[in-house]
Parts: sequence; structure tokens; C-alpha cells
Amino acid sequence: MERGKNLQKELKDNKVVYSYHGVASNALLRKATINDTLNGITSPKATTLISIVEAMEFTMTDFGKEFDSILDEEIKTYLNENS
Repeated sequence: MERGKNLQKELKDNKVVYSYHGVASNALLRKATINDTLNGITSPKATTLISIVEAMEFTMTDFGKEFDSILDEEIKTYLNENS
């Protein structure tokens, strides 16, 4: 499994880039679930969200910090662009 995780990501511009397939494989979830969750189409259950975060090798603390840094204006812009 560790070897598989290492194969599912690559470096681009010094950032780790994850494929939906790689995250799905690591989280043991369907690729469609990953797609719908990461594109804001569905709201995941807590267990699904935790699986995705851990599959990307982040902690829930990392996720919480990122989540808390999102500004209301950024949410409004996203909603306007995707409606």
C-alpha cells in the first residue's frame, strides 16, 4: 500500500499533485465520489472526508487550517463562477 501511495502523486512546480484516481485508490472510495466531493457537487459524510484527507497524506489539522483560511468572498466568487 505504501508503494502504491508513492506512485499516485507527482511533483509539479514543487507541489504535490494528486490524481482523482490516486486519491480514490488510497481512500478505497469510488473515483466518482472523489470527483463529486472535490468539485463541490456533493457534501461528503465525515468518514468520507476523513478518508480523502488521509489518502492525500494530510491530517485533519491541516484540513482544518485550510478550511478556516477560506474567506467569505472566496466562497461567493466560487459560487458565482459555478452556478
